[in-house]
Amino acid sequence: MRKRYIRKDIMLNEIENEKLIEDCQRCNLSYGEYFRRLLMNEQIKEKPGKEFYVIMKQLSKIGVNLNQIAKKANQTDKIDKDYYKSEANNWHKFAEEVKNKFL
Repeated sequence: MRKRYIRKDIMLNEIENEKLIEDCQRCNLSYGEYFRRLLMNEQIKEKPGKEFYVIMKQLSKIGVNLNQIAKKANQTDKIDKDYYKSEANNWHKFAEEVKNKFL
């Protein structure tokens, strides 16, 4: 069953319509989602550019490397686990900051 069952129709002029289309495309939102977010005073962020995806791919690779180091450390006990955990936590925080900035 649909969550939203009340329909609202609005009338726009050409300028308003063009702005709506541009805003929705820039934010990668449907018209309905765009209006709902405006109505609920939610922050509407633009769709991230290519730079974001390049950074996220690099972060992913670093995360994989950290996981491999952790596995080796657990097997051999030849690494400072507290230091590794600290670095891993820093990486997770940084990744979250990047997501929050771009998304």
